[in-house]
Amino acid sequence: MDNKLWDCIVKRLSAEETAESAAMLDAWLIENRGHQEEYLKIQVLWKLTEKLPAQEQLDFEIVRERISETNPTPQLTLVDNAARWWKYGLAAAMTGIFLLTALFYYRSAQNSAQPEEWVLKSAGAGKMIRVLLPDSTLVWLNSGSEIRYERDFRNNKLRLVKLKGEAYFEVTHDSSHPFVVSSAGMNTTVYGTSFNVRAYNTERAMVVAVNSGKVGVTTSEDKKAVFLLPSEKLIYDREKAEAHKISISSSDVDSWVSGELIFEQTPFNEVFEALERKYNIKINTEKTNYTGCKLTARFRNKSINEVLKTLNLSMNIRSKFVGQTIYIEGGGSCSNNK
Repeated sequence: MDNKLWDCIVKRLSAEETAESAAMLDAWLIENRGHQEEYLKIQVLWKLTEKLPAQEQLDFEIVRERISETNPTPQLTLVDNAARWWKYGLAAAMTGIFLLTALFYYRSAQNSAQPEEWVLKSAGAGKMIRVLLPDSTLVWLNSGSEIRYERDFRNNKLRLVKLKGEAYFEVTHDSSHPFVVSSAGMNTTVYGTSFNVRAYNTERAMVVAVNSGKVGVTTSEDKKAVFLLPSEKLIYDREKAEAHKISISSSDVDSWVSGELIFEQTPFNEVFEALERKYNIKINTEKTNYTGCKLTARFRNKSINEVLKTLNLSMNIRSKFVGQTIYIEGGGSCSNNK
């Protein structure tokens, strides 16, 4: 309830209502039942102040005559009586005003304490989307990924984004409001930079890579930040709860945005999951155990058939399409590979 609306309520209760204030108040009352109940409470408090004892009228002629008779007692009685009513009336009026003011600020506090609305953006399998955040930060969401953020976080202490999957960020600089990406127990904090975060729930490793600026990364196990500069990447092993930093090519940070797939000693199960997300397909490997198998390869804007041809040759595997499902078999077990 803003101050203008409060003025309209006071004008109605005090019978000083104008056409403009009446229209505004009526519109507010019909919005929902809660507004009507709130108005009734205020109306009750207002009526209580009307029942306060009024100050007695003094007959000054009688007072003057009695003064002339040198009998001050009646005057004192009347004055004391009037003062008593005035004192009680003023106290009651102040109590009513206090209650009205308290109700107004209580309602305002309720409104301001309402939780902020969170927005969800997601990229389905085979899709990549671009999202513009409230602070003009740009986000590219990889397939099978989602982010959540408050509808307007510009005045918050932190510009918080929750990520599942992979996203590339170009963050608008704001030194007084750090930008934080929260992803599966890992927090990446920046003030204005471009970087990539990969944190799929099904993958053992979480990765943060920096293209420009500087970022700090903390985990639920280690609150001490690891700082990354351009062309640096942090790989966090969830199972071992260990992190290590390596140098990379700056072009690799956002290579997936331009359609490139990069695998660096990536477990086969994660390779297949990445292919499923990118090409919106299902891969069935039930007939062969590929535990321990890893792949190092690059595919730039290749079709799924071209990717499978490379896998068939390098790993001696066979693949067959049945609708939207690819059945893969063959190749040797890699369980003993390091």
